[in-house]
Amino acid sequence: MAKAVLTISSKNYSSWSLRGWLLCKMAGLEFEEEVLSSDDPSTRAELLLLSPSFLVPCLRHEGVKVWDTLAIAEYLAEIKPKAPLLPQDRATRAHCRAVSGEMHSGFHNLRSALPMNLKAHFRGFRVWSGAQGDIDRVVAIWRECLAAYRDTILEWAPMLEWTAAAKLEPEELEELDVEF
Repeated sequence: MAKAVLTISSKNYSSWSLRGWLLCKMAGLEFEEEVLSSDDPSTRAELLLLSPSFLVPCLRHEGVKVWDTLAIAEYLAEIKPKAPLLPQDRATRAHCRAVSGEMHSGFHNLRSALPMNLKAHFRGFRVWSGAQGDIDRVVAIWRECLAAYRDTILEWAPMLEWTAAAKLEPEELEELDVEF
């Protein structure tokens, strides 16, 4: 049986790729990473737009191709039913799906004002007022769903692995390294 392949883009800049990668890790799926180069101007342009046609992350497994993080989560839950991807309780599972859908499709102001950049450190950074409502909602979701969510995620071995790899990436996307 061929190993699964997960196509991703930059570990430093792509929260979309991170989500798919973490889902595969949580499911215990053995996979190879295929990293799209951001050296190609057309790839860089699409990365900046976060276009759905960019198709990352994209999981290929046993002849199936899945390119949306929610679809990847559902697919992995089906093929790895013992993995801790979804709660066992029906009501809790429904809540999990609702929160995941909100996180997946919402928070446009937050995504625009604060794109992912694991290498960046901006002292005294001021949050754009349009993003504050999104930030408040995300914090409320985290408090409701998991006490100490930030610390739990940032100390989780797969997240540490991802962050270490992001810091080793040689390229920088000037367009994403600007201070807002």
